[in-house]
Order: sequence, then structure tokens, then C-alpha cells
Amino acid sequence: MYNRLAVFGGIVGLILVYVFQLQLFYDPFQVIIPNNVADLNLEINTSAYILSKVLRYILNDGFALLLIWGLFGNKRYMRFAMLVFLLGLVVLLPLYLVLTLHYYASAYAFLNHLHRLVLNPVLMMLLIPAFYYQRRSTNNLVEHK
Repeated sequence: MYNRLAVFGGIVGLILVYVFQLQLFYDPFQVIIPNNVADLNLEINTSAYILSKVLRYILNDGFALLLIWGLFGNKRYMRFAMLVFLLGLVVLLPLYLVLTLHYYASAYAFLNHLHRLVLNPVLMMLLIPAFYYQRRSTNNLVEHK
């Protein structure tokens, strides 16, 4: 029962963050993405931008962790997922923020892909099939012994 609630909560949370991202999070670069001729010299509230991105990262990956817990309920998997979460928070997110705030015009193509990797829970979602495969492989080894 709790596992199903965790899966449901994780999925609904991820959907809500995605659907309401424009209302919830400050992102002055949103005007550039659909408009190729937009001015790249935007006025940016740096602290609001950083806070917004950190909050979005924590929410997305937090809901993804809830989903992983609901699907697997395994402490080892959760520890590994938390390490991936921390790696992204400590390494990838600061890299993304520095590049975005200082080199957006010259690194736009790279930042487009880095944005998806960091701010969308792509790394966490990649863990789900990996954990599923790990669990199946472990179960097959136990059955064949």
C-alpha cells in the first residue's frame, strides 16, 4: 500500500513540477528558447535564478527518489540514488549555473542538453531500469544456485 502511494506521489509530483514550471520557477531564459532572435543581454536576478534552479532540482529528484523507493523499497538502491542526487547537486548543477549565467550565448547548444540532464530527473529515471535489471539478475542468480 505504501509502495503504491509512493509511486503515485512520485509520478504526480513530477507531472506537477513539469506542468507548473513556468509559474513556479524564475527563468528569464524562457523567452530565448522559443524565439531565436531574442536579446541575449537579459536582466537577470541571479539569486532568484539560482534559488529557483536549486529548488527545481531538489523537487524533481526528490519526487524521482520517492518513485524509486516505491518501486524497489531497497535501502542499497536508495543510497546509490542519493549519491547520484548529491553528485548532481554538488557537481552538475553548479556547472550548469556557472555556464548559464556567464556563457549562455556561446554555450547555448551544450546548455540545452545539460539542462535536460540536470534539471529534469533524467539521471534518476535512468536508475529505474538499471535497478530493475540488477534485481532481476540477482533473482536469476539465486534461482540457479
